[in-house]
Amino acid sequence: MTKAPRKSAGGGGGSLSLRVALAGAWHVVRGRSLRQLGRVLALLESVGRAAPALLRFRHMARLRLGLRAALVMRLLREAEPPGRILDALDWFFPEGEWPEAPPPPGPAQPTPRELRLVGEAQESFRDLILGLLGDPERRDEYLKFAAGLEYGDRFLGALESLFHEFLCRVEAALPPPDPKLLQELVLSHAPPRPRPLDLPILSRYLSDVGHAPRVPPLAPPPPRPRPPRRLRPLRLPPLEFIGDPEVTPPKQARPRRSPPPPR
Repeated sequence: MTKAPRKSAGGGGGSLSLRVALAGAWHVVRGRSLRQLGRVLALLESVGRAAPALLRFRHMARLRLGLRAALVMRLLREAEPPGRILDALDWFFPEGEWPEAPPPPGPAQPTPRELRLVGEAQESFRDLILGLLGDPERRDEYLKFAAGLEYGDRFLGALESLFHEFLCRVEAALPPPDPKLLQELVLSHAPPRPRPLDLPILSRYLSDVGHAPRVPPLAPPPPRPRPPRRLRPLRLPPLEFIGDPEVTPPKQARPRRSPPPPR
C-alpha cells in the first residue's frame, strides 16, 4: 500500500509562487519604483479576483485607485506624450464607468455610499488630468507645487500602508512558509551566475509580514574538486618547506673541490 505524499509546511507550488510574487511586489512598493507599479496592480487584481472576500471593498478600492493614480501621475511628471497619458487614463479611469459591486455577499460587499464615493473619486481624477493636459501652464504650475503635496511622499506612504495590510491578510490565509523551499524556487528562476549568499528581498518580506526570523543566509556552494597534481620532490628539508613561503631559504654552499694532485 503506497503512502500519500506528505505536504510540507510551505504548502504547494501555488503558495510558494504567490509568496515570491508578493515579495517582489512589496520590494517595488517599499522602494517607490513607480515604473514597476503596473505589475503590482496586476497582482493585486489577480488576488482580488481569486479571493474577493479577502479585503473590504473600501480598502481594495483605495488601494486599486491609488496604484492607478500613481501610474498616471508618473507619466505626467516624466512629460510623456499626451496620447500615451490619455491611453493610460482611459484604461485605468474609463469615462462614465463606475465600480460594480462584487457578487459574493459578506464584508467585501460595498454599500451604495461607498460605490458613490469611489465613482466620484474616479471622475475627479480624470477631470484633473484632462484639465492639466489641456492647459500647459496650469500643468507646469501643478507639477511644481500641488503634485508633491497630493501625490508625493505622503500619498506613497499611505499606499504602502494599505498594501502592507493587504499582504498581511493574504499571509493569514496561507500555510506557514518554508524558507528553504522558497529559496529553492527563487534560485531555480535565477539567471546562470554565481550563487548568491543571501536573498534580501525575500528575507525582508517574510520579516515585514510577521514571519521571523528572516531567511537564513544560503550556504556557499561546495568547492569544485581540483584535478590531482603530480607532487614534485621537495628540494628543501620538510621543516623549512612548512615555514613562511615568502622567505626564501638561503642557498647551501657547494663543497669546494680539492685541486687535482700534481702529476
